[in-house]
Amino acid sequence: MANYPLAPMLRVRYLHEEQAKRDVQTAERHLQKTQDQLQQAKDALKEYQIWRPSEEERRYAQILGQQISQEKLAKFREELGQLAQEELRLQGVVHEAEKTVNQAQEQVEKARKEVILARRACLKLEEHRDIWQAAQNREQERLSDLEMEEARSPTFESDES
Repeated sequence: MANYPLAPMLRVRYLHEEQAKRDVQTAERHLQKTQDQLQQAKDALKEYQIWRPSEEERRYAQILGQQISQEKLAKFREELGQLAQEELRLQGVVHEAEKTVNQAQEQVEKARKEVILARRACLKLEEHRDIWQAAQNREQERLSDLEMEEARSPTFESDES
């Protein structure tokens, strides 16, 4: 029996499918990593939002009832502004982490679609191989039947020779 002529192509498609599956696993690991980073950023922001009001109260209590120069008051306000800026920075980190998670989710979906496409390509070739194999089997049976008929039928030689 002859070997399937497109067997090398089928092997390449199997390799492509396996690579696509590995790409999905890689994308899923990256997604998990980005989700962890997002959670850490959210936790940091939440902790800061809890800490900041108490820190502001502590700082106000520290200067309350004291005479303070304009210079020290300006510095105090600047420090309070820095606390607010830090909260905004942490919110920006959370926002960027959310973007990264969304991009990672898109990559996972794209990788999963690639697996589906690779599997379809393999299935098409497998279907072709099955059809080719069935045709080869039919041809083999036909040749076998032809040989059997030739073996069964007596050869008629003329007695007139």
